[in-house]
Amino acid sequence: MAAKIYYDGECPFCTSYVGLVHLREAVGQVDLINLREHVAMREELTQEGYDLDQGMVVDIDGKRVGGAEATHLLATLSTSSGWFNRLNRAIFSVRWLSAFIYPFLRSGRWFTLFLMGRRTINDADGRAEERQKIFGLIFALFSVFHVIIFLLEPGRWPGGPDIIAIFIAALLLLSRPSSARLLFVLVLFSTISTVLQAPSQSNHTMLRTMMLIGYWLSFLYAMIASRPVGDIFANFTLAGRGALLVMYFFGIFHKLNTGFLDPEYSCAIALWDKMLPPISWVQSVYIDYAAIYGTFVAEGLLVLALLNPKTRHIGMIGGILFHTLLALSSYSAYIGFTTLAISLHMLFLSRQQLDNINMTKDMAWLEERAGQWTNKLALLILLVVGVFCMLLRRYDLASLCFLPAVFVVCFLIFRHGRAIDGDRTLVHSKVAYLIGAFITVLYFANGAMPYAGLKTAQAVNMFANLRIEGGVSNHIVFSEPPSLFGYLDDVASITAEGTTEVMLPNDKPEVGVVYYDLLARLADNPDLRVSFTMNGQTYEDVSSTDLQADIDARLHHPFIRKFFNFRTVKLSEPWSCR
Repeated sequence: MAAKIYYDGECPFCTSYVGLVHLREAVGQVDLINLREHVAMREELTQEGYDLDQGMVVDIDGKRVGGAEATHLLATLSTSSGWFNRLNRAIFSVRWLSAFIYPFLRSGRWFTLFLMGRRTINDADGRAEERQKIFGLIFALFSVFHVIIFLLEPGRWPGGPDIIAIFIAALLLLSRPSSARLLFVLVLFSTISTVLQAPSQSNHTMLRTMMLIGYWLSFLYAMIASRPVGDIFANFTLAGRGALLVMYFFGIFHKLNTGFLDPEYSCAIALWDKMLPPISWVQSVYIDYAAIYGTFVAEGLLVLALLNPKTRHIGMIGGILFHTLLALSSYSAYIGFTTLAISLHMLFLSRQQLDNINMTKDMAWLEERAGQWTNKLALLILLVVGVFCMLLRRYDLASLCFLPAVFVVCFLIFRHGRAIDGDRTLVHSKVAYLIGAFITVLYFANGAMPYAGLKTAQAVNMFANLRIEGGVSNHIVFSEPPSLFGYLDDVASITAEGTTEVMLPNDKPEVGVVYYDLLARLADNPDLRVSFTMNGQTYEDVSSTDLQADIDARLHHPFIRKFFNFRTVKLSEPWSCR
């Protein structure tokens, strides 16, 4: 009896396994063939239908089996000498047990190769596609901005280990944006931080969360199915696209309310008033209405352009410039949100389009100029000045420092990023469509939650002037929201309190708290006592003990409350962003 074992020599587990299994005592001659070194045999086995990333192939007297069957066959043939062979025989000689355990071993093999930076056998070139490089670069830049903005908030310096880890991982990814492992590390720390820092009401928090979920779904599929590392990003792109389109949809839909449409109160005017000069110097009633209705027109046209392959490059340019314009307003720290949005816009380019951009004379000229020490110095100065402006909380000036890079990207897309007839890289896998559809539906459901009477934080903070709590709605379409759930029905107006860091200040009686949120704050702060009015009834100097029955009946587990939270309620109507 002669045996041949075809295995992956790059996999430490496979190498150790074939070394530990004692077959020669049972079958005689055993040839161990490393498929990394025998290309012809690798091609032969592939043509016979074996997926070599699913495991080794065993040939016994010309009869070949692969994967779980190969492991089962080796277990039945191995001797009982040594603890490893006895354990291997006891487990994998049982066919159903071998079939059950093998997928976990295969996933562990894939993850080990990934962490070691080694390619799977079927990953022919192993190079990162250009979209991953540019996405990794911009996402890393966003993460740096996110950390700086976070740490500049009162009481957050010097930040926890998760924030420090994000900052270090982002800097590493900036130095090597093509690294799938560094992108994995940054996503991992960003996910941990998302859970630890929740709840958060920042504009980019839920958008980033959806992106992270899409990445993990794609990563887990690649690991379970032992797919090439490049598939992680390839199957993630539609999730990022879907999340961006949903963001634009609710960016329009939430603003269909009487407050946003009124120039006296609209957040659009407040943002325009805080624009950098000379933009903010342009003031008139026509500019006010242009700022309001221009938002609907711009975001609506961007969605239509992005959905059409022929106009997609125009949609990307328009979206990048639109969000860059927002970042030039000092009304809020938009630079982080803008950078994240730009990274998702870049996902709309196909691999072929980006490859073509990289092969142009314009890109060659830019790369040549970027390599000159004078230009490197100029870029470094811009970066330092931008970070310094952020430390001064002048995020609008910081955004100005990054305008040259934005204009360069838009120029390249406009000139060389048009749709390419017959571009096969526009075709996506079924897995990519499934992940993209799931994230799109999930993010849409999140945006629709306020109208169903669920959470408002992370669903409506788009400076939309929207009021939908306490049975009052200023939305034009949903003047009477369905409110399938009653979480937004009761609103408490704080009249006195003991801890201003937890409750609202006394000098803002026009602001209230959703009663569920009030109960959550009291449950998390047992020493807090507060007075409030709600539904015509007054509650004087109460604590969590006094409201324990409502706390037990209404509140979810603390972990769920991290992602089930509410904005403070603007009781006066209308409420002015100005």
